[in-house]
Amino acid sequence: MMNRDQAESLRKLNRTDLVALDEPNRMRVIAVTGGKGGVGKSTTSVNLAAAYARKGSRTVALDSDLGMADLNLLLGVAPERSLADVLAGHPISDVLVEAHGLHLLPGLNGSFQLANLDAGAREVLFGAIDSLSDRFDTMIVDTPAGIGETGMAFASAATDLVVVATPEPLSLADAYACLKVLCKRHGVTHAFVLPNSVRSPDQADEVVARLQALSDRFLGIALTPLPPVPFDPAVTIAAAHGVPLVVHSPDSPASRALAKVARRIDTLAQPETRRAGARFWRAELDRKGDRT
Repeated sequence: MMNRDQAESLRKLNRTDLVALDEPNRMRVIAVTGGKGGVGKSTTSVNLAAAYARKGSRTVALDSDLGMADLNLLLGVAPERSLADVLAGHPISDVLVEAHGLHLLPGLNGSFQLANLDAGAREVLFGAIDSLSDRFDTMIVDTPAGIGETGMAFASAATDLVVVATPEPLSLADAYACLKVLCKRHGVTHAFVLPNSVRSPDQADEVVARLQALSDRFLGIALTPLPPVPFDPAVTIAAAHGVPLVVHSPDSPASRALAKVARRIDTLAQPETRRAGARFWRAELDRKGDRT
């Protein structure tokens, strides 16, 4: 369980009111999750970050898949430092990497240390993240696959939560499992649902309908659909070049859809929704410890 000082420190990261992109010193945090690997969480994270940066928001992408990090590959950078260096005492400013108009806080692929943080290491890491609240307007958090404690902690603590799901049955099952843990264990009451890699509007509607039906029956978490992102070969091409799709191919179908998703989140994330769904990071981690 996180201690009270740790909870209070992380409380600074988020605000419960609506955060417009032109409001200074108000960093909002958007976590991208989904349970299953391979559904496009990292691609979505990178492109949402790039979309907000292109709109003038000071944006940082946090690779919270700390020990299996890959956002650096999607951004075409090879960081000299990682969040492991923050734990070793380096300033977090030394770890930030700039690429394509945004900044990256990279994890370290293959780092057992980062993948298995104890309470003390988390306190150091979250304290460093706290220090960025006045420097950036928007943080996009790419969460790891699965329903592990660290990933769910990051997801549940964000100002806004985006659950990515594809039409495949395994993706839907894992997205529901993710929502179940976030709702039952972490007290999340609202999430956005992003149908990804769909081949028709009907497929997108089916993704939302199935998750909504399960949620209504078993969870009670409020789900808000986002514009679907269509299957688009340009996604793979942009990733291979290490450039966000919205930068590499801004007129591609998926790129236009992702830009629309970013705009829709701004439109739909009203103050009431934020109050219901927002979790001040360390305070939420502390409350979760009380539930165990």
